[in-house]
Amino acid sequence: MAPSLVAVDPADSANLERFVDLPRRVYADDPRWIEPMRESVAADLVGKSAFRAYAGLQAFVAMDGDEVVGRCAALLNPRLLAADGTPLGQVGHFESIDDRQAARALFAAAFDWLRARGARFASGPMNGGAHRAHRLLVEGFEQEPFLLEPRNPPYYPRLFADSGFQRLHTWRSFDWQLPQIERLLDAISGGEERVRKRGDYRVEAMDGADRGAVLGRLHTLLDAAWSGHLGYAALDSAELVEGFAGLLAVMSPRSLGVLVDAHSGADAGLAYYYPDYAAEVRALRGEASGWGRWLASGVRPKRAVYHTIALRPEVRSIGAAQFLLAEMVRNS
Repeated sequence: MAPSLVAVDPADSANLERFVDLPRRVYADDPRWIEPMRESVAADLVGKSAFRAYAGLQAFVAMDGDEVVGRCAALLNPRLLAADGTPLGQVGHFESIDDRQAARALFAAAFDWLRARGARFASGPMNGGAHRAHRLLVEGFEQEPFLLEPRNPPYYPRLFADSGFQRLHTWRSFDWQLPQIERLLDAISGGEERVRKRGDYRVEAMDGADRGAVLGRLHTLLDAAWSGHLGYAALDSAELVEGFAGLLAVMSPRSLGVLVDAHSGADAGLAYYYPDYAAEVRALRGEASGWGRWLASGVRPKRAVYHTIALRPEVRSIGAAQFLLAEMVRNS
């Protein structure tokens, strides 16, 4: 029997709870899974997140009798357009058992909702844009995941492909030991040295404890540095705080570096890494109230995640990325 589809009303507390709870069933046999913060998912659904102040969302659940077997949300970020100028639809918050019919029914419902609002194309999985959860894991399921990177059952790519999704881009992550990092530094030393000798740029470390100053400075830089990045759209200040404040709270003072023009003082790029508190966040089981509690122990993880390097277009071809990366690694 084909599953039935239910459009989740924000006032329908029973289906909201089912929507938020489903991943615990899907990942029950995956000890490496890190549960997303449940209150953040719920805030998106009921319209209380900063993103929902300007964006549209409709959640759906697939039911097999009285049991939820799948979920997704259709999303429209009015600041994110397809190449033809129409709104770029998104399908996010997707979770499902390995059931082709359930997944197809969910995607069809999402596509219908998006089409009715002017979208001709849809990307997924994407929860609003590249600054929020997006992408599928397609390889490396046997690896220990690191914090804030996607993890999903191996059958998800097949469910997406069955409903017409095609791979749009590929990102790669590398779990490297010190010798491999040293070889990387050797490989980029030429570009790094050229920037260093000219003396046109310096790297300033920012202390995440001064959240207001850090976020204000980053907000000015992000649009220029991330412009053209797949799925990126400008953020409101409230959304920047909502998305990055928690991460800043667990970063060390040297974790965030800004590339500064030594002559004008203008910010030209940024890079950041963070301690890989994957085990600590996994232990929270989606409850944000415990975020950062582990810091009191003073124990630091052995792995760091070098997550982002973003540069203004005018400095991307002069070796600035190599210079910024080398400075961040050596000072970490």
